[in-house]
Amino acid sequence: MPRVAIQGQVGSFHHTVTDRWFKDYELVCRDTFHGVFDALTNNEADHAVVAIENSLYGSIADVYDLLLKYKYPIVGELVEHIHLQLMAKDGAKLSDITEVYSHPVALNQCREWLEENLADAEIIEHHDTAGAVAYVKELDSPYTAAIAGTQTSTLYDMPILVSNIEDEKTNLTRFVVLDPAAASAVAGANKTSLVITTTHHAGALYEALGVFAAYSVNLTKLQSRPIRGKKFQYQFFVDAECTADTLQLIQTDLAALGCKVYVLGHYLQNNYS
Repeated sequence: MPRVAIQGQVGSFHHTVTDRWFKDYELVCRDTFHGVFDALTNNEADHAVVAIENSLYGSIADVYDLLLKYKYPIVGELVEHIHLQLMAKDGAKLSDITEVYSHPVALNQCREWLEENLADAEIIEHHDTAGAVAYVKELDSPYTAAIAGTQTSTLYDMPILVSNIEDEKTNLTRFVVLDPAAASAVAGANKTSLVITTTHHAGALYEALGVFAAYSVNLTKLQSRPIRGKKFQYQFFVDAECTADTLQLIQTDLAALGCKVYVLGHYLQNNYS
């Protein structure tokens, strides 16, 4: 049975997404994304599922840095439609809530709702949405609440005080599946994630992006990240929709321009749930 590492605990969105990809598995829970990658490195897990970006919050920078540091291949992608619920002790009233706990990404996704409905409440970050619910359950106070997915209400027997409080109803989070032992191409792969470091001259990025345009390849993401140890120099994370043959041509042409290219994964693009 494969061991799958996630950030968070049972009932988290990472857990929900893992259920969509794996049928039988052992869940390995870690508090941080660094802990997830450490679990793979220390052979405490065989695979990992990590969130990489949200349609409201944007990219999760730590994960991008960890993907490049550890270079564990991306073998799949899943996009989850995120609905967030405000949960509190049975009988609690919205007007009495003075503290709200959740993961910082979830809190960000509900920022406007919180400002309008709980302006005087203290907003407190927790390492996990499901963990926040478990913590509020333990506090057993009518003045505290947590924000998490619907599944945690049943799991932790915590009533939903207000439903679907995310600021945008089209709230999607993209997750990737990592497999350090992956040795062969993913069947039917139609999307790739690359890291490109261009030469340092005027127009270098323009030239690199022109390679993708030359092959009529659609870019779904372009994210710059600082290069450690080099002042104000950047590398670029690129997601592109392409076949394996086209990917090979792109790599060859980028290399001819003097670009350094690392393929984080070539995998099957999935629609959201």
